[in-house]
Amino acid sequence: MQTITNFQTLTIQLSTEDSDRLLAEAKRRRIDTNSLAEMLLHDSLTELKPVSAADIEYLEKLYTWREKIEVLEFMENYQFLIPILLEAPDKICHYFPEAQLFLECVTDPEGIDDDMLELAICMNLDPDEAVDKLNKFQDDWWLNLSDKIRQPLCPILEYPHDF
Repeated sequence: MQTITNFQTLTIQLSTEDSDRLLAEAKRRRIDTNSLAEMLLHDSLTELKPVSAADIEYLEKLYTWREKIEVLEFMENYQFLIPILLEAPDKICHYFPEAQLFLECVTDPEGIDDDMLELAICMNLDPDEAVDKLNKFQDDWWLNLSDKIRQPLCPILEYPHDF
């Protein structure tokens, strides 16, 4: 009996930090790094499902996207944020009824993660009033969300003349 295999070789260049993580995890699991890399790649590819066209269309009605391709790529990687992004405008409008909402993928200024999604609340309130309302929004809704959601998504205040 003859066995036919259909494999392709893929070479991936990792950062030093990611390489160190892969080596440490392989050592912890007591397997070789190539096997672990194959397992992780397989797991991540089988979990990927594109963001639905309906979700994209609805989100485009709720937000103005800055650098749409980057925002879409971010949402593909953090699909668990989509229900929150769909719910957030309703929550925000209680505190900022006249606000325009923007989404933008930015580099994390604190350097914790590579990228994060900024949810900009663009409004024309007095700065003290705006901060008070943002704090109330955070106390009433935002801080009740899990850290997993709050880490890659950051609500900020903006004024129209900022852009």
